[in-house]
Amino acid sequence: MASRNGTDKNARSAFLVGEHWSAKNDVTLFAGDCRELLARLPARSVQLVVTSPPYNIGKTYERRVSLPDYLQREREVINLCVDKLRAGGSICWQIGNHVAEGEIFPLDTLLYPYFKERGLHLRNRIIWHFEHGLHCSRRFSGRYETILWFTKDDAAGQ
Repeated sequence: MASRNGTDKNARSAFLVGEHWSAKNDVTLFAGDCRELLARLPARSVQLVVTSPPYNIGKTYERRVSLPDYLQREREVINLCVDKLRAGGSICWQIGNHVAEGEIFPLDTLLYPYFKERGLHLRNRIIWHFEHGLHCSRRFSGRYETILWFTKDDAAGQ
């Protein structure tokens, strides 16, 4: 058990974990569409957003839609995240590739303009390389994902 101040692991005062956002929560674990949670958060109340949204490749936890529909949905989520981000805050957006009919669409490059149109500044484009994943027969197997780290104002991260 962790205490609120993090000093005594045996303390009776545990972190307050809520299923729905409240300013009284230390942590909110929300299972559902992030747009519902983001709509409840106060504007400019978030310091850091870390996310790895679905890539629209038909996993069991997502419904595959056309690429334009997917990009529009992601644009909506990005806009909500930026609205909730306070000045100096950061967004770390981990994303892979969308694959359709044997063609790869690098989602980080397709989503980048949505962050820029909202005035965010790209601080780092991090390539995460890993050894696991699907084996492809008609192209090299994708063994990486990209993390885009944006900040809300130019002063952060210089």
